[in-house]
Amino acid sequence: MPVGILGGVYLAEFGPETRTATAVRFAAKVLTGLPSILAGVFAYALVVTVMGTFSAFAGGVALSILMLPIVMLTAEEAIRMVPRRMREAAMGMGCTPSQAVWHVVLPAARPGLLTGVMLAVARAAGETAPLLFTALFSDYWIHRLAKRTASLAVLIYDFSGQPYPNLIGFAWSASLVLVLIVLSLNLASQIYLRRTQNK
Repeated sequence: MPVGILGGVYLAEFGPETRTATAVRFAAKVLTGLPSILAGVFAYALVVTVMGTFSAFAGGVALSILMLPIVMLTAEEAIRMVPRRMREAAMGMGCTPSQAVWHVVLPAARPGLLTGVMLAVARAAGETAPLLFTALFSDYWIHRLAKRTASLAVLIYDFSGQPYPNLIGFAWSASLVLVLIVLSLNLASQIYLRRTQNK
């Protein structure tokens, strides 16, 4: 998320018309349509083969590849929507460009930034294919980043194909938990945004 937000700041504020910004923007738009299984294959080749084991870290790399372009592009749009006069007022009071971005633009763009983060988290929460290639599965949640780890999405995938009714019941329960997690994160972000707007 920080890398995506910093990338959005660069695209919107410091180099919006440069060749680098154009190339980064194009790559981010291409990555938004990237099939998630390709992110898993890339993370497998980049992390799993180097470390020699499936791991929670490799799963995080795969999911971050999917989240990064969403956060970056929505951050760019949110920052562009901040009125120009706010930047000019900050500069008129003696702020440097980086101070104006940090203290004025980013706080004003917070609702849009949070929306982008929530969209990225919602996409990553339901992904199974990248985790099959990177984190695989374990009966235990993260106990070491360099080891296999449990994941609700992979648990649902594994248990839903089993012939045992109790495992299928676990898969349905895990599906409900996953939906409730994403829903609660969205509700929490909406409540936070309303409170900050009221202040």
